[in-house]
Amino acid sequence: MKLYLTQKLNSKSPLHGGFFIYSTLKYHKLSEAQFDEMHREFTLFLASQNITKSDWLIIKSHKPKLVDKYLNSFSDLVWEKILSNCQYLEFSTISQIFLFHTKENSVDALIVKIDKKLADLNTAEGFKKVLTLLKSEKVDIFESSNVYTPSRNQFIYDYLIKGSVISDGKRYELLKSYFYNSAK
Repeated sequence: MKLYLTQKLNSKSPLHGGFFIYSTLKYHKLSEAQFDEMHREFTLFLASQNITKSDWLIIKSHKPKLVDKYLNSFSDLVWEKILSNCQYLEFSTISQIFLFHTKENSVDALIVKIDKKLADLNTAEGFKKVLTLLKSEKVDIFESSNVYTPSRNQFIYDYLIKGSVISDGKRYELLKSYFYNSAK
């Protein structure tokens, strides 16, 4: 069976080679639901690679490995944007909360530890209760700053994979102000 293209493809078409996509996945591939949500952005991504709708249909039908490479490249592009825009991360358990401020070259961390019988730091009520007890012996607070190893985006990605969430930074800034005010 021979494949005949019904339209002339330009020399930059992915069917003719000479295009750039990542060969390995740096982060992880977006889920099908995430690709569905980002359909418009993916279309723009393909257009930036000089891939028309008809080109894409041919690629999908006859070049599954190439499809994977485009999906991987787009996934990494999305992850890079998310990670680059991240300012704050949070990770909490019943008795601990880790609040991170992800700056350009280093990360600042505030860690709160309590007895799990005191409150549940996974809840807003538990965090509020701890705020009222910051000066007591029942709450341990630690502050740290570290340079990224190996890179800022990889640090953020690794913590997201471990269960951290991107936050608005309000809880970090609230605790940070405690350190600032208690040092006076």
